[in-house]
Amino acid sequence: MMRRKVTGKYLACLQCRRVFPTSELEKERREKKRDVYVCPYCGSTNFTRDFSDVVLIIDPKESKVAEFLKIIHPGVFAYSLE
Repeated sequence: MMRRKVTGKYLACLQCRRVFPTSELEKERREKKRDVYVCPYCGSTNFTRDFSDVVLIIDPKESKVAEFLKIIHPGVFAYSLE
C-alpha cells in the first residue's frame, strides 16, 4: 500500500464531512500502525484539505443546517467540500 503524506492543519472526511486536526489523525494512524488516515467515525480513508466554512452542530434534530447536510450526530463539519 502506498503511503500518502498530507500537510495542513485540518482535514475533512469526504464521506461524513467531519473536520479533524491533522495531528489527531496522525496520532491515531501511528497508534494503530496504519499506512493511511482513517476517519474514526465512518471508516473512510478519503480526506481533503479543500473545504470551506465549518459548522458546529450541537443538536442535529433542531438544526436546519444539519438537516440540509444530512447530519445526524453532533460535531464539527465542513459545510462545503471541494
